[in-house]
Amino acid sequence: MKTNNIKKVKTAMAALFVSLIPLASCLIISCENDPYMYQGTDAVWLSGDVQQSATTDSVLFSFKANGDIKETTMNLIVTLVGNISDKDRAFKLEVVGDETNVSAGDYEIGNTILPAGKRSVTIPVKIKRSVSSVDLTKNMAKLTLKVTPTDELIAGIIERSKYAIVWCDYLIKPDWWDRTIDYYIGSFTQAKYKFILDFANMTSYVFDDYSSIFGFQAKLVNLLNEYNSNPANANRPEGWPYLDDNGQPLRFGN
Repeated sequence: MKTNNIKKVKTAMAALFVSLIPLASCLIISCENDPYMYQGTDAVWLSGDVQQSATTDSVLFSFKANGDIKETTMNLIVTLVGNISDKDRAFKLEVVGDETNVSAGDYEIGNTILPAGKRSVTIPVKIKRSVSSVDLTKNMAKLTLKVTPTDELIAGIIERSKYAIVWCDYLIKPDWWDRTIDYYIGSFTQAKYKFILDFANMTSYVFDDYSSIFGFQAKLVNLLNEYNSNPANANRPEGWPYLDDNGQPLRFGN
């Protein structure tokens, strides 16, 4: 009796396997003809490094917020659309002239090669604090790059075929400085933000409630009072007392 049951199970499994063969064949044929399966020329698209606060189509860097460095490297990420190859492949980046205001000597672009076996590569783009055509203490420099076709790789996702690297030598209002912060410590100014960066010694600017905002305001007021009461600051370029952008003594609050 037990042997007969085993035979029945085996027979049923065999029949099921045979019945699935046509279905599997249909799936294979369907995939071969699926318009959403990638079948075109291999291509690449551009993005930035999220660790450098990059957005979808650009990245912004402030030299002023990063000490006395004279140059830095921004990461341009090039990603493959298509099939990974067993050999290195070259792609081409072209400067978009009407979306760029710097000269060739103001930046350096690394090798534009997608290595064998890789789906993406990070291209270093070195930018300089001093450029020939822009006063970075007042205006932003912009370098816009786009993918142009080669024999091996073309531009992939059209809206991601261009990427802009923007930089300056002044402080940029951070995202956390919203209307609430504005109300309690005052409107954003270069001097105010520089004081925070130089003296507040904070690694995070997350304010979950009004208590954290009040604490932030009190900390800044105390630090400013300490600065203004210390004669050792008399020869500092920020002034003594510490001066705001308009030449008046700095204050936190409205």
